[in-house]
Amino acid sequence: MLEWITTHNTVLQLAISFVTLGIWIFYAQILLAQYRRTKRPKILINQTRGRTLHSRFLVSNMSLESVHIEVILVGLFNNDEQTWHLVSDWEPMQEDSQADTNAYGTFQGPLAAGCSLDIGDIKRLISQRHAEDHKRGEAGLVTDQGIKCRSFEIMVVGVYSSENGVIGASRTFDIDEHGHIHPRDAETRQCRSRNERRRMQKLHRRYL
Repeated sequence: MLEWITTHNTVLQLAISFVTLGIWIFYAQILLAQYRRTKRPKILINQTRGRTLHSRFLVSNMSLESVHIEVILVGLFNNDEQTWHLVSDWEPMQEDSQADTNAYGTFQGPLAAGCSLDIGDIKRLISQRHAEDHKRGEAGLVTDQGIKCRSFEIMVVGVYSSENGVIGASRTFDIDEHGHIHPRDAETRQCRSRNERRRMQKLHRRYL
């Protein structure tokens, strides 16, 4: 055995070197993936205070740095019909004093790391734009009795220091026949793929 090792010493050293290099590359990839994951922005959209149309929605920044919120959009879906509403800017409403707004009626601005923003309930978010939509002749999906749609999507578009262009996240909620709201997926979808960013940028440009 010793004679075989001595004879093939060069080959064994080369093999050990390749194995060691492979191990280092493996751990380097793990560290790089963890580093990229910590540098990526992460925005959460959660439903609070029950499952009714009066449930409130929170936008949370789970990134390491602040995220500057550019716009917040809500898309209403009813069969093949869909309507998007800009809900981050509006005329201030005294009866919605619980929402995290300023005197100018806007959700735009920096959201610090680990902080949340209460954007209100879906009925008030949509009613802020309902009158203007009717002035433009658009088909409204909101009635005096509530929201006439099967699902809606909340999309948050922002800017993050380590990312080029806009970043964002979205989450879709379904409304059942009893008027109860349930999130479609367990997690908020981070808009990171090329198609998702293109769709987000298109909506962003439309409502700037």
